[in-house]
Amino acid sequence: MLILGVSATPMQAGEDLFNTGNAYYANGSLEHAIEYWLQAKNIDPTLSANAWYNVGLAYAGLKDYEKAIMAWNETVTLVPNSSMAYDNMGTAYGLLGKYPEAAYAYDMAIAIDPDVVKYRIDKELLLKGGTKEETPMSPLSAFLALITVLGIAQRYMGDK
Repeated sequence: MLILGVSATPMQAGEDLFNTGNAYYANGSLEHAIEYWLQAKNIDPTLSANAWYNVGLAYAGLKDYEKAIMAWNETVTLVPNSSMAYDNMGTAYGLLGKYPEAAYAYDMAIAIDPDVVKYRIDKELLLKGGTKEETPMSPLSAFLALITVLGIAQRYMGDK
């Protein structure tokens, strides 16, 4: 006689797991968010690109930039025109001091979405400063960064 075990907990749908991951992320529980997003993509492959993108965000939040880059590479494998994933990779590479890789990632983001000024600004900041600050800026530094960004944005808007 064959007896099948029945779980008291119904299996969660991929979308439910994905949303649970979002809730954990919003509450700052990044490790739990990653677990749920990875489960969601395994159950529902249509969620894979979004899950990998979010996993990258969570790893970046944990300052594990190598794993974040790996996740965003998975994203662009699934969705080659994900300019946001490329832009995020550029930032992560820059924070790791991998400037040629960062510039390439920014170039990819710009090539995909040339009208998104943020990508050009991110690349220019990389080229001007070498690195982006990981720590909160002082009020004076924040003000100077804002002036720089506004100047760059104005210059690019004038190019249109």
